[in-house]
Amino acid sequence: MLGKLGSFKFHIESYTCDFTEKATLSGIGGYILDTASRHAEERGFGYEHISKDNVAWVLSRLSIKMDSYPAFNRTIRIETWVEGVEKFFTRRCFCIYDEDDTVLGYARTIWAAINIETRRPIDIPAWRPDLAEYVMPEKECPIEKFAKIPPIEGIEPSMGYSVRYSDIDINRHMNSIKYIEHIVNVFDLAQFRDKIIHRFDIIYLAEGVFGDKLKLYKRDISDDESLIDTKKGGDSICRGRIIWSNM
Repeated sequence: MLGKLGSFKFHIESYTCDFTEKATLSGIGGYILDTASRHAEERGFGYEHISKDNVAWVLSRLSIKMDSYPAFNRTIRIETWVEGVEKFFTRRCFCIYDEDDTVLGYARTIWAAINIETRRPIDIPAWRPDLAEYVMPEKECPIEKFAKIPPIEGIEPSMGYSVRYSDIDINRHMNSIKYIEHIVNVFDLAQFRDKIIHRFDIIYLAEGVFGDKLKLYKRDISDDESLIDTKKGGDSICRGRIIWSNM
């Protein structure tokens, strides 16, 4: 049995950076999801293993808290561990380090296991009781747990888009990182010159599929906090919260 804690390195390439020469939020999100996939695959509950059971992992919630972002051409290390396994969800945590072992940030995720054909959640402990062997409840993840993100009503959308080929992932729905990319696009470029995204929360509520016409609504709570609601028709498919801090 491999150890409970996984640790993986990533080199910050130019295509994951923006004009500040730092990794973007979506770039960090991609590294986080890759870390989760590699940890699960090595331990026998990744995509290649569970697809044989007609099951897929689906990201339900993601929170990222960054004190600073890694620069282009640096190498980061991401640790991950399973915090808990419940009936329909697993909770996974992450710690992100710069190449000098400085902690850059933390993340939390919640995953559901669904039947690929019915798209319904399955009973995880009944399906894979061995997952309990990898739980590390004693390891601290110092990022606040998920808070409710309310819907946005009564305002005009900030932008819209249609789900296209490049948005679709291996499970044939909209890639989790694409939601993040579209969310940050509702902000003006000047916002990213002076501030960084310190805390990001997203709740995935429904699947986006090819051809869906989506609209994003943004409500500013303060100068440093905004809510974003992505809707298909009148129904939310995901909601996000961004908290900014000065560079």
